[in-house]
Amino acid sequence: MTDITSSLPDLIEISEDGFAFYEEAAQKVKDKKLSSLFSKLAKAKSELVQELSNELKPARRRGRRKPPEALADLSQAYDGLRKQQAAPAERFQRMAEVEGQLQQTFQKVVLDREQSFVVRVLAKQYVSKAEVLNKELRAVQRNA
Repeated sequence: MTDITSSLPDLIEISEDGFAFYEEAAQKVKDKKLSSLFSKLAKAKSELVQELSNELKPARRRGRRKPPEALADLSQAYDGLRKQQAAPAERFQRMAEVEGQLQQTFQKVVLDREQSFVVRVLAKQYVSKAEVLNKELRAVQRNA
């Protein structure tokens, strides 16, 4: 099993951070389309967190700890986005990069035969949702 796919608790925590980030962003932004997109991103992450948390055994959820090196950048990504004072286009580009990285990481979970069938299906559902939302995010980036 790879370092990434053995770290589902870390991926859940990263997704929780993403949920909080997009929920906050949806409330702060004035543009209704952008607010709607951020709300959809928050909802997708919230659903993923809930479903994966329900599937994982409580013993596997260890609380905050240092994530594996492969996930280190993602674990700090949303905090970095909150603090970023860049132009909107640069900010949207970074959001799209982070979401793309997370989507690729969950695609690795989908392909990991050592994961339970349910976890792989949940990861696949998230990847499908994320693909559509990432396209919307990239469109916003191009128009910013």
